[in-house]
Amino acid sequence: MSPYDVLYRDRELIVANKAPGLLSQSDRSGDPDLLTLLSRETGRPVFPVHRLDRGVGGLIVAAANQRAAAKLSQFVAGEDGTFKKEYIAVLHGFFDGEYGTLTDCLLREGGRTRVVPEGTKDAKIARLAYRVLGKTETDGKTLSLVAVRLFTGRTHQIRAQFANAGHPVAGDGRYGAHDRFPGIALFSSRLSFPHPATGKTLCFSAIPDGTPFDRFSIPDPGEKGFFDDRD
Repeated sequence: MSPYDVLYRDRELIVANKAPGLLSQSDRSGDPDLLTLLSRETGRPVFPVHRLDRGVGGLIVAAANQRAAAKLSQFVAGEDGTFKKEYIAVLHGFFDGEYGTLTDCLLREGGRTRVVPEGTKDAKIARLAYRVLGKTETDGKTLSLVAVRLFTGRTHQIRAQFANAGHPVAGDGRYGAHDRFPGIALFSSRLSFPHPATGKTLCFSAIPDGTPFDRFSIPDPGEKGFFDDRD
């Protein structure tokens, strides 16, 4: 079984659904990675645009040439909503309301990302919005299914911000989830961005499966996503 599925491909870009456990791009481990596998499949170099943590599955974009890579990376780096990213996560605990936002200063050090006071040297502002899609009690634990829209793209942002808020991602032992769920319950569910050559808006969506996502009925984000641009 392939560790990824290609959902879209043209001369400028590739959109794939990456399985949890597959690296987005090569690292010192020498383990298989998506970019190398796509390069072998296409017979030409494939360039990174953004990445997903190894334990996170879902939608990811790669560029088919350097021109497209530069344009798409510009979209990703901008915080004006040109490149929209939504995730689905299973989080510990219940929330008071259906919608909310988190804004924190994040500092990356020692392989971890942590929330620090504003003004801390080298810290960066991180912001996200969330919508609660469902909740359940299972194995003595309270869990919430949550859609997340990122406005910034910091390393481990979702994992660190929700852990700091008292809602660690299920299965994420690095950020305080004390459970036995396999893997990190975080999935890149929707991407929307302009085509780097034509400017036409492209939109892709997918939903996760497996434990603990199977504790919930998960709606497809579809064309509009979970937020309808309310945030």
